[in-house]
Amino acid sequence: MDIVLLKTLLAVAETGSFSGAANALNCVQSNVTSRIRRLEDHFGQKIFLRGKAGARLTDFGERLHAKAEDLLQLFAAAERELLDAAGAGAPLSLGSMETTAAVRLPALLKSLKTRCPAAPISLKTGPTADLLAMVWDRKVDAAFVAGPVDDTRFNSVRAFTERLVCARNPVNPDSGSLLAFRAGCSYRATAQAWLKSLGRSDTEITEMGTLDGILGCVAAGLGFAVAPEQAVRGARDAGHLEISPLPDPYATVDTFLVCRIDHVPVESHRVLIEVLKDVV
Repeated sequence: MDIVLLKTLLAVAETGSFSGAANALNCVQSNVTSRIRRLEDHFGQKIFLRGKAGARLTDFGERLHAKAEDLLQLFAAAERELLDAAGAGAPLSLGSMETTAAVRLPALLKSLKTRCPAAPISLKTGPTADLLAMVWDRKVDAAFVAGPVDDTRFNSVRAFTERLVCARNPVNPDSGSLLAFRAGCSYRATAQAWLKSLGRSDTEITEMGTLDGILGCVAAGLGFAVAPEQAVRGARDAGHLEISPLPDPYATVDTFLVCRIDHVPVESHRVLIEVLKDVV
């Protein structure tokens, strides 16, 4: 099976349409149609059912999709190991919580790039639960997540210890809802546990997508937020916020760099771990 055909199959399944896959793959839609037809001719089976709602996998397509994911992951792992062995700079794909990416990673990645200039580095952000799923599904090589970490599934290196604070509007500190990232965010979970300890488990939660947006709304008096102190104090609206530390046992959260327990790190990954150990 041609690797290009398998990548096209995954793109159609992920985007839900042939046109979406064409955009994702930076090609024309007729190329996508031709590639899927080649796969269907090869197996003598229909892979996608197309309709007004888009394209969905047939039963056979579901089986082929699962095998294609496995094959592409094996191919990518082999390519990384060979590039690493050749000294050609194997790529490193990272995941990170948004606050960590904004506050902690710029200096860290600059140091890594200085030591591994040939290694392409990519970064995706999301809440801890999503990041752990991406690591486990091999969609990223490693990720910065909030602990604790399941050591039966992941290898981990402690990266940072974050001091958590509550940010409020100083004029009306007890107004509004908890402003937080979507479910799966470790800081949101800590905030909810803290509120429960205060008998406030019924506090309304308003989900938002960025820390700047959250803190901007806090400054406007629309609610309060729980986040790492360094991220809050470095935010553009920090001067308009009342900042107070959370009490123990909610006061601190460790951030770890994790990878699958069976993952073989490339050179840039090993260097990143060395840099983190120096920081710690």
